[in-house]
Amino acid sequence: MDFTFSSEQEDLRRALRAVAADHCGPARLREVIGSDDGYDADLWRLLADELGLTGLVVSEAHGGSGGSFIDAAVALEVAGAALFPVPLLTSVVAAAAIERSESARGPDVLPAISAGERLAAIVVAPDLHASSSRLTGTARHVIDGHRADLLVVAAADGLWLVDPSAQGVEVDGARTLDLTRSQATVSFDDCPAERLGDVADSAAAVDLLRTALAVESIGVARHCLDSSVDYLKTRVQFGRPIGSFQALQHRAADLVVELESAASTAYYAAWAAAESPAELPVVAPLAKSVCADAAYRIAAETIQLHGGMGFTWEHDAHLYFKRATATRLMLGDSHIQRQLVADRAGIFSAG
Repeated sequence: MDFTFSSEQEDLRRALRAVAADHCGPARLREVIGSDDGYDADLWRLLADELGLTGLVVSEAHGGSGGSFIDAAVALEVAGAALFPVPLLTSVVAAAAIERSESARGPDVLPAISAGERLAAIVVAPDLHASSSRLTGTARHVIDGHRADLLVVAAADGLWLVDPSAQGVEVDGARTLDLTRSQATVSFDDCPAERLGDVADSAAAVDLLRTALAVESIGVARHCLDSSVDYLKTRVQFGRPIGSFQALQHRAADLVVELESAASTAYYAAWAAAESPAELPVVAPLAKSVCADAAYRIAAETIQLHGGMGFTWEHDAHLYFKRATATRLMLGDSHIQRQLVADRAGIFSAG
């Protein structure tokens, strides 16, 4: 088992950091989230069409680059660090879920997703059941669901593909606490659906989403910590950089330990998604719990470590704190995720 990043993965990381610096700096991010749509179409074309990120986990036979979920994780971490206001996470997870299901529909839809011609979104709907290949029910908190051309629905009885323009489907997008990412409520009223996979495929799709959220949270946390350390080095009080004060050094050191521990958990889950799918049901909710909590605490500490400036609207700290807060609640908080770990690992709580 080798967790060293390959040269190609390091190249991908550097390339995406350059894209972030050139196309999604603080000024541009503020411009996008201040718009009516809160979405950067130009950045999305660059990432999906030119760089092919939506096809990272899609096989070459289906028009993708044939990469692993670890490759996707590298991209999602950088996207989290820059708060890319584009539907990258949901598209990558949806493509991975279709590819993994080995559905006969894969060759029809994956090439268009890989090329950035169609956007797929993952819909987690554990209370939905299909009857005669028709869906009825409601799914909430669907990341970028209102932008999707295809909906990959992880329901209680299987994985389904739904056309959002079909009769009986209603998609209502809304801005949320996280200004850099919209969510949608999707209502299904006896709408047609095509089966992509069984119950195991549906559960795997949700675990891929948990893993993606965990890795993205590492990007959020890493940006926050780097921002805090830079501030501690340059802010001067009593004639000295405040980073020279032992109490603040200890706080920063604790955050480094928490971040690196969480990062190990996230990338183990990404490795399991790529190489050891039998482990994914346990490590995916664990990674989501550990990483989302770490990002939340580090983002909160970033506000504190920046002093009064960190509380202002003008500083970006609140944008990262809001992303961390929204991610922490997505699919259930850490208590729900840890209960899943216990149930799936066969660990039973006393009483």
